[in-house]
Amino acid sequence: MGRDKSESSVNSAGDDKIADLSVQQSGLQSEKPFIQDLVSILSQKGLEHVVISPGSRHAPLSISFFHHPSIECHVIPDERSAGYFALGIAQRTQKPVALVCTSGTALANYTSAVAEAFYQELPLIVLSADRPEEWVDQGDGQTIRQEGLLNNHIQGSYTLKQDDQQKDVKWHNQRMINDAWNNATTYPGGPVHINIPLREPLYGLVEKGSAKTKMIHVAEGVSLLSAEDASQLKEHFASSPKVMILCGLQFPDNELEERIEAISKLSNVTVLTETTSNMRKGEVVGCIDRLLMSLSEDDMQDLMPDLLITFGSHIVSKKIKHFLRSAEDMEHWHIDPAGRTLDTFQHLTRVIKASSSQTIELLASASVVESDYHAIWYGEHLRLSKLEQEVSGALGWSDLYVFREILPSLPQDSILQMGNSSVVRYIQLFDRREDIEYYGNRGTSGIDGCTSTAAGMASVTGKTVTLITGDIAFMYDINGLWNDQPNDNLKIILINNGGGNIFKIIDGPSSSAALETVFETKHRRNAEHLAKHFGLNYLTANDPTELAEGLKSLNDANQCTLLEVFTQDIANEQILKSSFREIRERKHKH
Repeated sequence: MGRDKSESSVNSAGDDKIADLSVQQSGLQSEKPFIQDLVSILSQKGLEHVVISPGSRHAPLSISFFHHPSIECHVIPDERSAGYFALGIAQRTQKPVALVCTSGTALANYTSAVAEAFYQELPLIVLSADRPEEWVDQGDGQTIRQEGLLNNHIQGSYTLKQDDQQKDVKWHNQRMINDAWNNATTYPGGPVHINIPLREPLYGLVEKGSAKTKMIHVAEGVSLLSAEDASQLKEHFASSPKVMILCGLQFPDNELEERIEAISKLSNVTVLTETTSNMRKGEVVGCIDRLLMSLSEDDMQDLMPDLLITFGSHIVSKKIKHFLRSAEDMEHWHIDPAGRTLDTFQHLTRVIKASSSQTIELLASASVVESDYHAIWYGEHLRLSKLEQEVSGALGWSDLYVFREILPSLPQDSILQMGNSSVVRYIQLFDRREDIEYYGNRGTSGIDGCTSTAAGMASVTGKTVTLITGDIAFMYDINGLWNDQPNDNLKIILINNGGGNIFKIIDGPSSSAALETVFETKHRRNAEHLAKHFGLNYLTANDPTELAEGLKSLNDANQCTLLEVFTQDIANEQILKSSFREIRERKHKH
């Protein structure tokens, strides 16, 4: 994916522990040779963005990155927010982003973002300063066991050695740095951790030297199917009358999208997409839950595939998971260039170790058996899309009404960041827009860093980035706005329905006596003073007229703006369920 022109500038946070970060000067670097090597290798490898949280122990890293002429530094005070801010940059640029923190619990605050990056396969390079090894567990301040702290969710863990005056130690450090970058960027890629013990003094500077550093490159190729495998796959696909292609979480990919557009028109194929798959072209079926909610038992049997093909990662819809897991006799092929086993639907029969684009192109060229499978699925999708418009047009003020109005109002050729829980599920109910890119943190589906991720993405694109988030997720990530001044192209729509309404929608919590206290986190707070505290333009909407005015003002605003939409004291879950029921009844009447 191409990288947009960055409009962000170097941020700074007032922390008197970091020397000389108020004025950037090129040509200076830490006096520590192994830090010089680290920065040199990463910059030569292509590092462009570093997210730093204030502190003292990591001063040699902060100083060297800040003074580097080709690296942009973003200073985010809260490490948990910083992790997601870096994740947002990586989502947009599809390039490694470095995180720099001081010693102690600072590193532990990256855990959530690192786990999310691991499951999104995004290359974060965590650089944690540490106390000297001999002082761990010896009562020294700001010292914990940092080595291996992130091991469950990284592609590699490394510790640099300080005594790099020895030739072998210098060779070791440079090899570790190269290996970390290569592991972060070689498919499937993901976060890596380099732990860096540092002795005082920490603030010494020298002019940038010209010492050579060891560079190790990986020549990465694409896994190719053998002629025999390609023939077998193509033959089986062509003879299957009911083929379902289900697209998981996928960053925008024009080539793959074109392949999907071609295969989506074959008579024996239905292509199911979610907003997070970013497959927006062709005769594809979106709004999976809307369709499945309208089916009878007989319909489900008719629409069950005999061959399921999947690519990408996580699926949002629980209904499609339950539907496919209930199949009695179904083959499942999963496409993964690394050959990993992902048996989400409990029917996996083959892993295709090749690129998704190559495999879909191969299958699309087959002369397939005549079938009405595509016509049934796609016809049902078009029919329900029309019925949804009829039903939702008569809706009163509610969450469902609000989402129906928001999505068409988003600027053309813009970016949507979806908050987790109910937000991403509501958005899945409406037909996708082909001119918008959809992003969300669906690797682990947590609410920890939705705002921070959107802020990070907005810092590296000239496009408008709109975050739609819920009240609990917004309050949870308040520090996502504590980054000097959020970019003017970031717009936030906050749906304030007085708590975590997702727990009223899903089975289980909705029937619990502890719903409001333990699950829903019911509250009466709003974001007005928070918006003012962080210097945001603040708008509100309490009814359809105010919403229409607020959306127009939001899009016209030339600064970071928060529109808070209030739907408290409304039975949102009942309106949602009744809309499904109405669509189903109208469908069967016809």
